[in-house]
Amino acid sequence: MTVDTTKRVERHDGPDAAESPPGEGMSPDLQAHIGRQVRAMFDEVAEEPIPDHLLRLLQDLDRGGEK
Repeated sequence: MTVDTTKRVERHDGPDAAESPPGEGMSPDLQAHIGRQVRAMFDEVAEEPIPDHLLRLLQDLDRGGEK
């Protein structure tokens, strides 16, 4: 998944705009949309296998750094 960082997020002026006055954060719809996008990105990363060198490092750390 790639993220287009050149896109601008426009202010939501629909029915939910009254729930989020200017300067008081994002509308619930916008928060939910961002949350879905972030989860989609990190779900992909979490599915990737852990490289062997990192697994060895974690095992070494579990042993208290002893070799």
